[in-house]
Amino acid sequence: MKIQASAILASVLAAPAIANPGVVFTDATGDIASGISTGNGTLDLVSMEVSHTATDIQFKLTVNGNLGSTDWGKFMIGISGSGTKTSSGNGWGRPINMSSNGGMTHWIGSWADGGGGSQLWTNGGSGWSGPGATAGYVIAGGANSTITYTVSRASIGMVGNGTLYFDAYSSGGGGGDGAIDALSRSNASVSNWGDSFTTSGVASGTSASTTGGAFAYVIPAPGALALLGVAGLLGAKRRR
Repeated sequence: MKIQASAILASVLAAPAIANPGVVFTDATGDIASGISTGNGTLDLVSMEVSHTATDIQFKLTVNGNLGSTDWGKFMIGISGSGTKTSSGNGWGRPINMSSNGGMTHWIGSWADGGGGSQLWTNGGSGWSGPGATAGYVIAGGANSTITYTVSRASIGMVGNGTLYFDAYSSGGGGGDGAIDALSRSNASVSNWGDSFTTSGVASGTSASTTGGAFAYVIPAPGALALLGVAGLLGAKRRR
């Protein structure tokens, strides 16, 4: 049976949006400085899987402990996307900064205690505005617990294609606590609770390193996804 390329293209373009299968960014484990509590492993970040649909972006954070039994940690994501950037500070006023890609545009802050919760903050140039709500926040306990955040692409200025730069952090319950573990760093990010940490540069891949650097997640143009689909369908046609 012959299939016209024009018909294949039309079917691909008419197909519903499919979620990106996700990219997993990994950190080293056991990389929290000695003398700092790990919260029975819950502050030790393992990985972050990032995926997207036409309307949302999802961050799935895995930690090296059970949040069902140890629920006092704070978990945060610094984002450098589209918007006004700052290389100093964040929505919670903690000693955590980002200079990568010009600076931080958005901040997601969350907590595991008291049933858990999350907030979205936006840098407006003269200060941070918020807290706003995330579209979704789910904690799943277990030996390696997960925290899944969903934010609308519109809320972080990523409506079209482009590159999203981010880093994730764990911290304690004090307002002055810093990044006890940073996803981008394969060694200790700070030596003491109140030390300042800055995510600088851009990571060369999807694994943490001793030099750190924000991870990059690419959202391709819809046309590029459609063409990839066409190529796959045409390849299947030739093999028949």
